[in-house]
Amino acid sequence: MSSRAWTLMCVIAVLGSTATACDAPGQAPHHQLVVGAADTPMMRVVAGIYAGALRRGGADVSERVLIGDDRRLLEAMSAADVDLFGAFTGTLLTGLAPQAVALTADEVFTELNHSLPQGVSVGDPTLVTTDDQAGRAQVLVPVYRSAVLSRREMKSVNKVAGELTTADLETLTDRARNGSEPRDLAASWLTEHGM
Repeated sequence: MSSRAWTLMCVIAVLGSTATACDAPGQAPHHQLVVGAADTPMMRVVAGIYAGALRRGGADVSERVLIGDDRRLLEAMSAADVDLFGAFTGTLLTGLAPQAVALTADEVFTELNHSLPQGVSVGDPTLVTTDDQAGRAQVLVPVYRSAVLSRREMKSVNKVAGELTTADLETLTDRARNGSEPRDLAASWLTEHGM
């Protein structure tokens, strides 16, 4: 097929609002990354930070944020509907392995890595922690589809780990609760931290 004919087919596909991908013949279809979040101001801000870090690192990220709890987001991952979301290690481990006895941050992180579904990984832990009534450590981490995010994209995400603090996120969450747009808050934070 000539390049002109291929371009014409792409134009027709776009005008017809079909789902046909317009990548060159013989190439894998382009994948736009989708970030998910729990339906809370805090986790929407986290999603904005991770999505913004990916975009600034050159990744193509959907404007859409898939909303759901950890279980739903993991199910969406298995269906390839979401590629990354933020989660707290203690809560995620409890959902995946209720019988787990790990309590400290390192223990929980290690146990979580053993409990994740196949094809799912966690990135570097951030400096964000919260309290857990059961005494289990709660550290914010990015959860992602291992086969989808490139090394460069994970480097962009992991940059957040060394910068985002509990105090930062609490401040951003308060602003989101007061009506500020989580994505705008995330963009400002990324700029302030040189990302």
